[in-house]
Amino acid sequence: MLPPVEFVVLGGGLAGRRLACDLARLGQQGILIEYHAFGGATLNVACLPDAMLVRAARIARQIRRGEGCGVGLGDASVDLGRLFAAVGATVSAARSHDLALWPADRVELVIGQGRLIAPDRVEVALADGTFRRIRTRRVFIATGTTVATPDIPGLSGACPLTPRELFRLTRVPPQLVILGASFGGMAYAQAFAALGAEVTLLDEHERVARFEDTVFSDALAQQLRHEGVRLLTSTRVGGVSGLSGEGVTLSLEQGRQQFELDASDILLAGARQPLTRNIGLEAVGVRLDAHGCIVVDETLKSSVDGIYALGDVAAYPTPGHAVSDDARVALSLYGAPLRTTAGRVLPRIAFVDPEYARIGLSEAEARQAGVAVRVCRLPMHAVTRAWSEGELGGLMQAVLAEDDGRILGFAMLGIGAGDVTSAVQVAMHAGLPAAVLAELPLAHPTAAEALNVLFASGSWVRG
Repeated sequence: MLPPVEFVVLGGGLAGRRLACDLARLGQQGILIEYHAFGGATLNVACLPDAMLVRAARIARQIRRGEGCGVGLGDASVDLGRLFAAVGATVSAARSHDLALWPADRVELVIGQGRLIAPDRVEVALADGTFRRIRTRRVFIATGTTVATPDIPGLSGACPLTPRELFRLTRVPPQLVILGASFGGMAYAQAFAALGAEVTLLDEHERVARFEDTVFSDALAQQLRHEGVRLLTSTRVGGVSGLSGEGVTLSLEQGRQQFELDASDILLAGARQPLTRNIGLEAVGVRLDAHGCIVVDETLKSSVDGIYALGDVAAYPTPGHAVSDDARVALSLYGAPLRTTAGRVLPRIAFVDPEYARIGLSEAEARQAGVAVRVCRLPMHAVTRAWSEGELGGLMQAVLAEDDGRILGFAMLGIGAGDVTSAVQVAMHAGLPAAVLAELPLAHPTAAEALNVLFASGSWVRG
Protein backbone atom coordinates (compact mmCIF):
# COMPACT_ATOMS: atom_id res chain seq x y z
CA MET A 1 0.00 0.00 0.00
CA LEU A 2 1.32 3.44 -0.96
CA PRO A 3 2.04 5.85 1.91
CA PRO A 4 -0.49 8.70 2.20
CA VAL A 5 0.22 12.17 0.93
CA GLU A 6 -0.38 15.00 3.37
CA PHE A 7 -3.25 16.55 1.42
CA VAL A 8 -5.46 16.29 -1.63
CA VAL A 9 -7.22 19.37 -3.02
CA LEU A 10 -10.29 18.79 -5.19
CA GLY A 11 -10.66 21.80 -7.47
CA GLY A 12 -8.04 23.94 -9.16
CA GLY A 13 -9.71 27.34 -8.91
CA LEU A 14 -8.41 30.28 -6.91
CA ALA A 15 -9.03 28.69 -3.49
CA GLY A 16 -7.52 25.33 -4.38
CA ARG A 17 -4.47 26.75 -6.17
CA ARG A 18 -3.78 29.24 -3.40
CA LEU A 19 -3.97 26.59 -0.68
CA ALA A 20 -1.86 24.04 -2.58
CA CYS A 21 0.91 26.56 -3.28
CA ASP A 22 0.94 27.82 0.32
CA LEU A 23 1.13 24.26 1.66
CA ALA A 24 4.02 23.57 -0.70
CA ARG A 25 5.87 26.56 0.73
CA LEU A 26 5.47 24.96 4.16
CA GLY A 27 7.13 21.82 2.81
CA GLN A 28 3.98 19.70 2.57
CA GLN A 29 3.56 17.09 -0.17
CA GLY A 30 0.19 16.76 -1.85
CA ILE A 31 -1.94 16.45 -4.96
CA LEU A 32 -4.31 18.90 -6.65
CA ILE A 33 -7.07 17.40 -8.80
CA GLU A 34 -8.85 19.54 -11.40
CA TYR A 35 -11.55 18.03 -13.59
CA HIS A 36 -11.42 20.55 -16.45
CA ALA A 37 -8.44 22.80 -17.04
CA PHE A 38 -5.73 24.16 -14.78
CA GLY A 39 -6.86 27.37 -13.15
CA GLY A 40 -10.49 26.38 -12.67
CA ALA A 41 -13.41 28.63 -13.46
CA THR A 42 -11.74 31.72 -11.99
CA LEU A 43 -9.05 31.78 -14.64
CA ASN A 44 -10.77 30.08 -17.56
CA VAL A 45 -14.43 31.17 -17.63
CA ALA A 46 -15.12 33.66 -14.85
CA CYS A 47 -13.05 36.46 -13.34
CA LEU A 48 -10.39 37.02 -16.01
CA PRO A 49 -12.66 36.65 -19.09
CA ASP A 50 -15.40 38.71 -17.42
CA ALA A 51 -12.96 41.51 -16.60
CA MET A 52 -11.78 41.63 -20.22
CA LEU A 53 -15.39 41.81 -21.43
CA VAL A 54 -16.10 44.71 -19.06
CA ARG A 55 -12.91 46.45 -20.23
CA ALA A 56 -13.91 46.11 -23.91
CA ALA A 57 -17.33 47.56 -23.13
CA ARG A 58 -15.72 50.46 -21.28
CA ILE A 59 -13.51 51.20 -24.30
CA ALA A 60 -16.55 51.16 -26.60
CA ARG A 61 -18.36 53.64 -24.35
CA GLN A 62 -15.32 55.89 -24.14
CA ILE A 63 -15.01 55.96 -27.93
CA ARG A 64 -18.63 57.03 -28.28
CA ARG A 65 -18.14 59.72 -25.65
CA GLY A 66 -14.90 60.96 -27.18
CA GLU A 67 -16.54 63.97 -28.84
CA GLY A 68 -17.09 65.46 -25.39
CA CYS A 69 -13.31 65.58 -24.94
CA GLY A 70 -12.58 66.79 -28.45
CA VAL A 71 -11.63 63.32 -29.70
CA GLY A 72 -13.77 62.41 -32.71
CA LEU A 73 -13.60 58.68 -33.42
CA GLY A 74 -17.17 58.07 -34.53
CA ASP A 75 -19.05 54.97 -33.46
CA ALA A 76 -17.25 51.96 -31.99
CA SER A 77 -16.94 48.95 -34.27
CA VAL A 78 -17.27 45.70 -32.32
CA ASP A 79 -15.91 42.37 -33.58
CA LEU A 80 -16.95 39.91 -30.88
CA GLY A 81 -15.05 37.05 -32.49
CA ARG A 82 -11.78 38.98 -32.29
CA LEU A 83 -12.55 40.13 -28.75
CA PHE A 84 -13.18 36.62 -27.49
CA ALA A 85 -10.15 35.31 -29.40
CA ALA A 86 -8.10 37.87 -27.46
CA VAL A 87 -9.75 36.68 -24.25
CA GLY A 88 -8.78 33.10 -25.09
CA ALA A 89 -5.19 34.08 -25.85
CA THR A 90 -4.90 36.01 -22.59
CA VAL A 91 -6.37 33.14 -20.58
CA SER A 92 -3.91 30.75 -22.23
CA ALA A 93 -0.97 33.04 -21.47
CA ALA A 94 -2.06 33.49 -17.86
CA ARG A 95 -2.49 29.73 -17.48
CA SER A 96 1.01 29.12 -18.87
CA HIS A 97 2.43 31.75 -16.53
CA ASP A 98 0.81 30.12 -13.49
CA LEU A 99 1.89 26.64 -14.58
CA ALA A 100 5.48 27.84 -14.89
CA LEU A 101 5.36 28.88 -11.23
CA TRP A 102 3.61 25.72 -10.05
CA PRO A 103 5.51 23.91 -7.24
CA ALA A 104 5.54 20.60 -9.13
CA ASP A 105 8.22 19.15 -6.86
CA ARG A 106 5.79 19.18 -3.94
CA VAL A 107 2.27 19.33 -5.43
CA GLU A 108 1.34 16.95 -8.24
CA LEU A 109 -1.25 18.31 -10.67
CA VAL A 110 -3.74 15.68 -11.84
CA ILE A 111 -6.40 16.40 -14.49
CA GLY A 112 -9.40 14.14 -13.93
CA GLN A 113 -12.65 13.67 -12.02
CA GLY A 114 -11.95 13.07 -8.35
CA ARG A 115 -14.33 11.54 -5.81
CA LEU A 116 -14.10 10.40 -2.22
CA ILE A 117 -14.35 6.65 -1.62
CA ALA A 118 -13.41 6.92 2.07
CA PRO A 119 -12.56 9.84 4.39
CA ASP A 120 -8.86 9.26 3.64
CA ARG A 121 -9.08 7.97 0.06
CA VAL A 122 -9.75 9.67 -3.26
CA GLU A 123 -10.30 7.98 -6.61
CA VAL A 124 -9.57 9.86 -9.84
CA ALA A 125 -11.09 8.99 -13.21
CA LEU A 126 -8.43 9.91 -15.76
CA ALA A 127 -8.92 10.97 -19.37
CA ASP A 128 -7.55 7.67 -20.71
CA GLY A 129 -10.31 5.72 -18.94
CA THR A 130 -8.13 4.44 -16.12
CA PHE A 131 -8.53 5.10 -12.40
CA ARG A 132 -6.05 6.13 -9.76
CA ARG A 133 -6.50 5.80 -5.99
CA ILE A 134 -4.79 8.11 -3.51
CA ARG A 135 -4.43 7.87 0.28
CA THR A 136 -4.29 11.20 2.12
CA ARG A 137 -4.31 12.67 5.60
CA ARG A 138 -6.60 15.58 4.69
CA VAL A 139 -8.96 16.39 1.83
CA PHE A 140 -9.77 19.99 0.91
CA ILE A 141 -12.81 20.39 -1.35
CA ALA A 142 -12.77 23.54 -3.48
CA THR A 143 -14.91 22.53 -6.45
CA GLY A 144 -16.80 25.84 -6.63
CA THR A 145 -20.21 26.50 -8.15
CA THR A 146 -21.92 26.66 -11.52
CA VAL A 147 -24.92 28.56 -12.85
CA ALA A 148 -28.21 26.91 -11.94
CA THR A 149 -30.87 26.41 -14.61
CA PRO A 150 -34.23 27.59 -13.21
CA ASP A 151 -37.13 25.15 -13.33
CA ILE A 152 -38.97 26.95 -16.14
CA PRO A 153 -40.93 25.03 -18.79
CA GLY A 154 -38.95 24.94 -22.03
CA LEU A 155 -35.86 26.69 -20.67
CA SER A 156 -33.53 23.70 -20.61
CA GLY A 157 -34.62 22.69 -24.11
CA ALA A 158 -33.85 26.21 -25.35
CA CYS A 159 -30.14 25.58 -24.60
CA PRO A 160 -29.53 28.93 -22.88
CA LEU A 161 -26.06 30.41 -22.66
CA THR A 162 -24.11 30.26 -19.42
CA PRO A 163 -20.87 32.17 -18.74
CA ARG A 164 -18.99 29.06 -19.89
CA GLU A 165 -20.56 29.15 -23.40
CA LEU A 166 -20.77 32.92 -23.58
CA PHE A 167 -17.17 33.38 -24.67
CA ARG A 168 -17.63 31.05 -27.63
CA LEU A 169 -19.94 33.52 -29.37
CA THR A 170 -18.69 35.01 -32.63
CA ARG A 171 -21.27 37.76 -32.99
CA VAL A 172 -23.00 40.23 -30.67
CA PRO A 173 -26.49 38.85 -29.92
CA PRO A 174 -29.05 41.16 -31.58
CA GLN A 175 -31.54 40.75 -28.72
CA LEU A 176 -30.12 39.30 -25.51
CA VAL A 177 -32.30 38.37 -22.54
CA ILE A 178 -30.43 37.86 -19.26
CA LEU A 179 -32.18 35.91 -16.52
CA GLY A 180 -31.06 37.12 -13.09
CA ALA A 181 -30.08 40.63 -11.99
CA SER A 182 -27.21 39.34 -9.87
CA PHE A 183 -23.98 41.32 -9.69
CA GLY A 184 -22.77 39.25 -12.64
CA GLY A 185 -26.05 39.66 -14.50
CA MET A 186 -25.88 43.44 -14.19
CA ALA A 187 -22.28 43.49 -15.45
CA TYR A 188 -23.14 41.31 -18.46
CA ALA A 189 -26.20 43.45 -19.25
CA GLN A 190 -24.26 46.70 -19.20
CA ALA A 191 -21.34 45.25 -21.17
CA PHE A 192 -23.40 43.74 -23.99
CA ALA A 193 -25.50 46.89 -24.25
CA ALA A 194 -22.28 48.87 -24.76
CA LEU A 195 -21.17 46.36 -27.41
CA GLY A 196 -24.35 46.91 -29.41
CA ALA A 197 -26.85 44.32 -28.19
CA GLU A 198 -30.45 45.12 -27.33
CA VAL A 199 -30.44 43.85 -23.75
CA THR A 200 -33.32 42.96 -21.44
CA LEU A 201 -32.46 42.08 -17.84
CA LEU A 202 -35.13 40.06 -16.02
CA ASP A 203 -35.46 39.36 -12.31
CA GLU A 204 -38.30 38.01 -10.19
CA HIS A 205 -37.47 40.27 -7.26
CA GLU A 206 -38.68 43.82 -6.79
CA ARG A 207 -35.29 45.45 -7.21
CA VAL A 208 -31.76 44.73 -8.37
CA ALA A 209 -29.05 44.30 -5.73
CA ARG A 210 -31.80 43.58 -3.21
CA PHE A 211 -29.36 42.90 -0.37
CA GLU A 212 -27.93 46.42 -0.71
CA ASP A 213 -29.44 49.64 0.61
CA THR A 214 -32.28 50.99 -1.52
CA VAL A 215 -30.34 54.14 -2.38
CA PHE A 216 -27.72 51.99 -4.14
CA SER A 217 -30.22 49.59 -5.66
CA ASP A 218 -32.06 52.53 -7.21
CA ALA A 219 -28.81 54.10 -8.43
CA LEU A 220 -27.68 50.84 -10.05
CA ALA A 221 -31.03 50.46 -11.80
CA GLN A 222 -30.79 54.03 -13.06
CA GLN A 223 -27.24 53.39 -14.30
CA LEU A 224 -28.33 50.30 -16.24
CA ARG A 225 -31.27 52.07 -17.84
CA HIS A 226 -29.04 55.02 -18.75
CA GLU A 227 -26.77 52.57 -20.59
CA GLY A 228 -29.73 51.31 -22.62
CA VAL A 229 -30.63 48.16 -20.67
CA ARG A 230 -34.32 47.31 -20.48
CA LEU A 231 -34.81 46.33 -16.85
CA LEU A 232 -37.83 44.22 -15.87
CA THR A 233 -38.07 43.49 -12.15
CA SER A 234 -40.87 41.67 -10.30
CA THR A 235 -41.12 39.62 -13.48
CA ARG A 236 -41.62 35.86 -13.59
CA VAL A 237 -40.81 33.71 -16.61
CA GLY A 238 -43.69 31.27 -17.18
CA GLY A 239 -42.17 29.44 -20.12
CA VAL A 240 -39.69 29.53 -22.99
CA SER A 241 -39.97 28.29 -26.55
CA GLY A 242 -37.41 28.21 -29.36
CA LEU A 243 -33.64 27.83 -29.29
CA SER A 244 -31.11 30.32 -27.96
CA GLY A 245 -29.02 31.60 -30.85
CA GLU A 246 -31.82 31.04 -33.36
CA GLY A 247 -34.67 32.84 -31.63
CA VAL A 248 -36.71 32.40 -28.45
CA THR A 249 -40.01 33.59 -27.04
CA LEU A 250 -40.45 34.08 -23.30
CA SER A 251 -43.87 34.10 -21.62
CA LEU A 252 -43.68 36.69 -18.84
CA GLU A 253 -45.82 37.70 -15.87
CA GLN A 254 -45.42 41.06 -14.16
CA GLY A 255 -48.09 41.51 -11.52
CA ARG A 256 -51.41 40.91 -13.25
CA GLN A 257 -49.94 41.63 -16.67
CA GLN A 258 -48.98 38.77 -18.98
CA PHE A 259 -46.99 39.33 -22.15
CA GLU A 260 -44.41 37.76 -24.45
CA LEU A 261 -40.86 38.81 -25.24
CA ASP A 262 -38.92 37.74 -28.32
CA ALA A 263 -35.13 37.55 -28.30
CA SER A 264 -32.26 35.99 -30.19
CA ASP A 265 -30.38 34.61 -27.16
CA ILE A 266 -30.85 33.81 -23.47
CA LEU A 267 -28.09 34.06 -20.87
CA LEU A 268 -28.40 32.56 -17.38
CA ALA A 269 -26.89 34.80 -14.70
CA GLY A 270 -28.99 34.15 -11.60
CA ALA A 271 -28.69 31.59 -8.84
CA ARG A 272 -25.66 29.34 -8.62
CA GLN A 273 -25.42 25.77 -7.39
CA PRO A 274 -22.45 24.09 -5.69
CA LEU A 275 -20.49 21.43 -7.54
CA THR A 276 -20.94 18.79 -4.86
CA ARG A 277 -22.61 16.03 -6.86
CA ASN A 278 -20.77 12.88 -7.92
CA ILE A 279 -17.72 13.50 -5.77
CA GLY A 280 -18.56 10.93 -3.10
CA LEU A 281 -19.66 13.24 -0.29
CA GLU A 282 -22.79 11.33 0.67
CA ALA A 283 -20.93 8.01 0.63
CA VAL A 284 -18.51 9.16 3.33
CA GLY A 285 -21.11 11.05 5.40
CA VAL A 286 -20.31 14.69 4.59
CA ARG A 287 -23.33 16.80 5.52
CA LEU A 288 -24.80 19.21 2.96
CA ASP A 289 -27.24 22.05 3.51
CA ALA A 290 -30.55 22.51 1.67
CA HIS A 291 -28.72 24.17 -1.26
CA GLY A 292 -26.15 21.40 -1.62
CA CYS A 293 -23.27 23.33 -0.02
CA ILE A 294 -20.93 21.57 2.39
CA VAL A 295 -21.70 22.47 6.00
CA VAL A 296 -18.50 23.55 7.78
CA ASP A 297 -17.45 24.98 11.13
CA GLU A 298 -15.27 28.03 11.78
CA THR A 299 -12.15 26.11 10.74
CA LEU A 300 -13.84 24.99 7.49
CA LYS A 301 -14.03 21.39 8.74
CA SER A 302 -16.96 19.37 7.45
CA SER A 303 -19.00 16.87 9.45
CA VAL A 304 -16.29 14.27 8.74
CA ASP A 305 -12.86 14.51 10.37
CA GLY A 306 -10.10 15.20 7.87
CA ILE A 307 -12.41 16.64 5.20
CA TYR A 308 -12.60 20.41 4.73
CA ALA A 309 -14.36 22.72 2.27
CA LEU A 310 -13.41 26.21 1.13
CA GLY A 311 -14.58 28.82 -1.32
CA ASP A 312 -18.05 28.97 -2.85
CA VAL A 313 -18.77 25.30 -2.19
CA ALA A 314 -18.68 25.81 1.60
CA ALA A 315 -21.76 26.84 3.56
CA TYR A 316 -20.89 29.39 6.22
CA PRO A 317 -22.84 32.42 7.39
CA THR A 318 -20.64 35.07 5.79
CA PRO A 319 -20.79 35.11 1.98
CA GLY A 320 -18.57 37.25 -0.20
CA HIS A 321 -15.03 37.32 -1.53
CA ALA A 322 -13.80 34.71 0.93
CA VAL A 323 -11.78 32.48 -1.38
CA SER A 324 -8.29 33.72 -0.53
CA ASP A 325 -9.07 34.04 3.16
CA ASP A 326 -10.49 30.51 3.23
CA ALA A 327 -7.12 29.32 1.96
CA ARG A 328 -5.45 31.17 4.86
CA VAL A 329 -7.85 29.55 7.34
CA ALA A 330 -7.10 26.09 5.94
CA LEU A 331 -3.36 26.81 5.91
CA SER A 332 -3.45 27.66 9.62
CA LEU A 333 -4.25 23.99 10.36
CA TYR A 334 -0.55 23.40 9.73
CA GLY A 335 0.78 26.01 12.14
CA ALA A 336 -0.16 28.29 15.03
CA PRO A 337 -2.04 30.45 15.60
CA LEU A 338 -5.20 28.75 14.35
CA ARG A 339 -7.23 31.06 12.12
CA THR A 340 -11.03 30.84 11.78
CA THR A 341 -13.83 32.45 9.80
CA ALA A 342 -15.40 33.92 12.96
CA GLY A 343 -15.94 37.66 12.89
CA ARG A 344 -14.31 38.33 9.54
CA VAL A 345 -15.69 41.11 7.37
CA LEU A 346 -15.75 40.42 3.64
CA PRO A 347 -16.19 42.81 0.69
CA ARG A 348 -18.89 42.68 -1.97
CA ILE A 349 -18.29 44.10 -5.43
CA ALA A 350 -20.21 44.39 -8.68
CA PHE A 351 -18.01 44.98 -11.73
CA VAL A 352 -20.46 47.28 -13.42
CA ASP A 353 -18.90 50.44 -14.81
CA PRO A 354 -18.35 52.42 -12.65
CA GLU A 355 -18.10 49.82 -9.91
CA TYR A 356 -20.23 49.19 -6.86
CA ALA A 357 -18.57 47.87 -3.70
CA ARG A 358 -19.41 47.44 -0.03
CA ILE A 359 -17.61 46.37 3.14
CA GLY A 360 -19.34 45.76 6.45
CA LEU A 361 -22.91 46.63 7.39
CA SER A 362 -25.42 48.33 5.15
CA GLU A 363 -27.64 50.96 6.76
CA ALA A 364 -30.61 48.58 6.66
CA GLU A 365 -28.64 45.75 8.28
CA ALA A 366 -27.42 48.02 11.08
CA ARG A 367 -30.88 49.33 11.88
CA GLN A 368 -32.46 45.87 11.69
CA ALA A 369 -29.87 44.69 14.22
CA GLY A 370 -30.79 47.56 16.53
CA VAL A 371 -27.35 49.17 16.32
CA ALA A 372 -27.28 52.90 17.06
CA VAL A 373 -25.65 54.44 14.00
CA ARG A 374 -25.05 57.64 12.13
CA VAL A 375 -25.02 57.65 8.33
CA CYS A 376 -23.11 59.96 6.02
CA ARG A 377 -23.41 60.21 2.26
CA LEU A 378 -21.60 62.03 -0.50
CA PRO A 379 -22.75 62.20 -4.14
CA MET A 380 -20.04 61.50 -6.69
CA HIS A 381 -20.66 64.84 -8.39
CA ALA A 382 -18.95 66.35 -5.33
CA VAL A 383 -15.73 64.47 -6.22
CA THR A 384 -13.17 66.15 -8.49
CA ARG A 385 -11.97 62.85 -9.96
CA ALA A 386 -15.53 61.98 -11.00
CA TRP A 387 -15.71 65.23 -12.98
CA SER A 388 -12.36 64.63 -14.68
CA GLU A 389 -13.44 61.11 -15.72
CA GLY A 390 -16.95 62.16 -16.75
CA GLU A 391 -18.53 59.69 -14.29
CA LEU A 392 -20.78 61.84 -12.12
CA GLY A 393 -23.36 59.23 -11.17
CA GLY A 394 -23.32 57.31 -7.91
CA LEU A 395 -22.47 58.07 -4.30
CA MET A 396 -20.50 57.08 -1.20
CA GLN A 397 -22.07 56.05 2.10
CA ALA A 398 -20.62 55.26 5.52
CA VAL A 399 -22.38 53.71 8.52
CA LEU A 400 -20.76 54.73 11.81
CA ALA A 401 -21.27 53.69 15.42
CA GLU A 402 -23.15 56.44 17.25
CA ASP A 403 -21.03 56.23 20.39
CA ASP A 404 -17.43 56.21 19.19
CA GLY A 405 -17.48 56.87 15.43
CA ARG A 406 -16.17 53.44 14.45
CA ILE A 407 -16.76 52.61 10.79
CA LEU A 408 -19.26 49.74 10.70
CA GLY A 409 -19.87 49.80 6.98
CA PHE A 410 -18.97 51.58 3.76
CA ALA A 411 -20.48 51.40 0.28
CA MET A 412 -19.71 53.20 -2.96
CA LEU A 413 -21.03 53.36 -6.49
CA GLY A 414 -18.56 55.29 -8.56
CA ILE A 415 -15.18 55.36 -10.23
CA GLY A 416 -12.59 53.34 -8.30
CA ALA A 417 -15.17 51.95 -5.86
CA GLY A 418 -13.36 48.65 -5.40
CA ASP A 419 -10.04 50.26 -4.51
CA VAL A 420 -11.57 52.94 -2.26
CA THR A 421 -13.58 50.29 -0.43
CA SER A 422 -10.41 48.28 0.13
CA ALA A 423 -8.79 51.34 1.72
CA VAL A 424 -11.75 51.73 4.07
CA GLN A 425 -11.57 48.01 4.85
CA VAL A 426 -8.00 48.48 6.06
CA ALA A 427 -9.12 51.37 8.28
CA MET A 428 -11.96 49.25 9.69
CA HIS A 429 -9.59 46.37 10.42
CA ALA A 430 -7.24 48.74 12.23
CA GLY A 431 -10.13 50.14 14.27
CA LEU A 432 -9.63 53.69 13.04
CA PRO A 433 -12.52 56.06 13.76
CA ALA A 434 -14.07 58.16 11.02
CA ALA A 435 -12.38 61.28 12.39
CA VAL A 436 -8.98 59.94 11.33
CA LEU A 437 -10.05 59.51 7.70
CA ALA A 438 -11.68 62.94 7.78
CA GLU A 439 -8.28 64.53 8.53
CA LEU A 440 -5.90 62.19 6.72
CA PRO A 441 -4.01 63.94 3.88
CA LEU A 442 -5.02 61.99 0.76
CA ALA A 443 -3.73 62.44 -2.78
CA HIS A 444 -5.52 64.91 -5.07
CA PRO A 445 -7.32 64.37 -7.38
CA THR A 446 -8.23 60.79 -6.52
CA ALA A 447 -11.51 59.10 -5.72
CA ALA A 448 -10.14 58.19 -2.29
CA GLU A 449 -9.67 61.82 -1.27
CA ALA A 450 -13.46 62.12 -1.16
CA LEU A 451 -13.25 60.18 2.11
CA ASN A 452 -12.09 63.45 3.71
CA VAL A 453 -15.34 65.11 2.74
CA LEU A 454 -17.53 62.06 3.38
CA PHE A 455 -16.43 61.76 6.99
CA ALA A 456 -16.58 65.50 7.68
CA SER A 457 -19.39 66.55 10.01
CA GLY A 458 -21.29 68.38 7.28
CA SER A 459 -22.11 65.22 5.37
CA TRP A 460 -24.31 63.53 7.98
CA VAL A 461 -27.73 62.78 6.54
CA ARG A 462 -29.48 61.48 9.65
CA GLY A 463 -28.90 59.75 12.96
